[in-house]
Amino acid sequence: MKQTMRIAVAFVFIAVATINISFCKGSSSVGCLQSERLALLRFKKDLTDPMNRLVSWTSDHEDCCTWSGIVCDNLTGHVLELNLRTPPEKLDASPAEDEARKRSKLSGKINPSLANLKHLSSLDLSDNNFEGVEIPRFLGSIQNLRYLNLSLNSFQGMIPPQIGNLSNLQYLGLDGILDVNSLRWLSRLSLLKHLDLDGVDLSNCSDWLQVIHTLSSLVVLKLSNCMLHHFPPQPVRNFSSLASLDLSGNNFEGPILDALQNFTSIRHLDLSENDFNSSMPSWLYRLRNLEELFLSYSSLQGSMDGLGNLSSIKVLDLSENHFEGGMPVSFGRLCNLRSMSLEVVILRQEISQILNIFSECVAKVLEHLSLWYTQLLDPLTNQLGHFKNLKFLNLRDNSISGPIPRSLGELSSLEVLYLSYNQFNGTLSEIHFNNLTRLMALDVSGNSQMFKLPPQ
Repeated sequence: MKQTMRIAVAFVFIAVATINISFCKGSSSVGCLQSERLALLRFKKDLTDPMNRLVSWTSDHEDCCTWSGIVCDNLTGHVLELNLRTPPEKLDASPAEDEARKRSKLSGKINPSLANLKHLSSLDLSDNNFEGVEIPRFLGSIQNLRYLNLSLNSFQGMIPPQIGNLSNLQYLGLDGILDVNSLRWLSRLSLLKHLDLDGVDLSNCSDWLQVIHTLSSLVVLKLSNCMLHHFPPQPVRNFSSLASLDLSGNNFEGPILDALQNFTSIRHLDLSENDFNSSMPSWLYRLRNLEELFLSYSSLQGSMDGLGNLSSIKVLDLSENHFEGGMPVSFGRLCNLRSMSLEVVILRQEISQILNIFSECVAKVLEHLSLWYTQLLDPLTNQLGHFKNLKFLNLRDNSISGPIPRSLGELSSLEVLYLSYNQFNGTLSEIHFNNLTRLMALDVSGNSQMFKLPPQ
């Protein structure tokens, strides 16, 4: 009897496990519906696919749930997801690989047959080449869409207000150079959490901030390079859910707006490439949840000292500004700091003083440090060996002198090292390289004639 019960229990376990596995699969166990397969084939017919990315989309393969880029419901067979995004660029890609990626982009027209995919919840056509094509109005009829990404496609014309009919939408990506006279249709997307309007020309859109105020569920808001220039006079409401805000590249003029202090939950803030021409406001130092702050190329001046209060900061980019007083001692309190860039910020400090400012807790976690063209002086000391997790170090175009310290050889995590155009002398010997097994890029050019690599 007990043996029989064990067998029965084992059978039930196996059956449940099998069901769970089938639900995890992307393709449907029942196969796609004929009407949706035909809709996809009509959609493909209007596309130009130079690298045969859609080679599996044929009448010979009847189950469209097995086609590239398709995800179906396991129980009903309805198409739920269509992902035809061009694969992202690789950082280490060769010129030939880059060219092949560009050639692989889809182009042509977007057939209205997509509207027949009534259960579609995710549509990603981003980073293709629909140049000269307008965003289709019929997309506003696919009511189940929760994710829509049309970014980087060179679409022409206006963003169709019919997109505002997609009341279930949580992600909307429209990154690209598009024109828009009004964003009023956005206010109907009350569930929206991620909005990407990077590169959309909002210069003629006076109601953009008023509309953004209605989107109380926003977590990510991207408005870089939108030609905004001036912030509207109305106050900015308290966005309790907003975690990431990008207003870079808009050439905002005047001080950083006090209205932004209401974004109390912000973790990522990018205000780079603007023209603030002022010091940093005191409220900025009270954003204790802030983890990433980008202020490069923003005509900022005054002291950096208050930034030492940002105890959660992990990434800090202050490059190309006009700060005074050098690197403050308060930076030694930034014990979560992973990346710091102070490129082309005139510090006029000894390199040993800079390394001393970074306390033990900073030295333990710092991975990226760029102090290019900051007028650093005097020899590089063995304090460098304290930065055990450093992967990227850029000290080029300074006035650092003397030999390279032996402690350089202790930075076993180092991948990129730029020491060019300083006043180093002596020889880089094996003691410097024995442990640098991860080093991929090294530049020591433009130093003293005495400074040379060891013989091979």
